[in-house]
Amino acid sequence: MEKWQAFDADYALSSERTDSELIIHYAKIDDSISRLRDLVEVEQRCCAFVDWGIDESGSDLHLIARGSEEQLAALNVPLPREA
Repeated sequence: MEKWQAFDADYALSSERTDSELIIHYAKIDDSISRLRDLVEVEQRCCAFVDWGIDESGSDLHLIARGSEEQLAALNVPLPREA
């Protein structure tokens, strides 16, 4: 949890959430890409009930988590404030 909080403090821009999807936008630089990949690798092992993805194609870096509303609610990923 502390690693997510530190990462969000450094790079989080905004977040969006629906019943089945959570998208968090981050500043896209080499450090944020590397750190997010590491965080998602851990989450994929401990929270495999959610489909984790990273979209690096735009100007922002996007963490995308997909699952049911209950599955997303069970995540320990802190949400940054929405823009």
